[in-house]
Amino acid sequence: MREIPIHYQIACVILTALFIWSFSIAREPRGWRRLFQSMFSKSETFSVNKNKIIDEALKRYGIVIAMVILVVDVSCFVLGVTQQFRDKMRYLTPEQRESMQEINKYQTNSKPGLAP
Repeated sequence: MREIPIHYQIACVILTALFIWSFSIAREPRGWRRLFQSMFSKSETFSVNKNKIIDEALKRYGIVIAMVILVVDVSCFVLGVTQQFRDKMRYLTPEQRESMQEINKYQTNSKPGLAP
């Protein structure tokens, strides 16, 4: 079994946590807005419209940010899984690469149902 390098594992764990956190903010913006306002905001006049606008912006941008983090997370996972293969391919001589390409060409041509 191939082992994923530790830096990819750490990045995947952090990115997964960020994805879950940003997705939960986008899913329930009112609670997060209230928490933020109670901790950092001064006592201002209460405005329902302002709070609705903030909630809608949190939802809109939160989903976009969560999806970007998810794409980066999946990309990091794929890079980690393919790391050993990429390292192996990096150190091949040109003759070995050509030989592998020939082998792959013959294997794809020998499969039934594929046109040459």
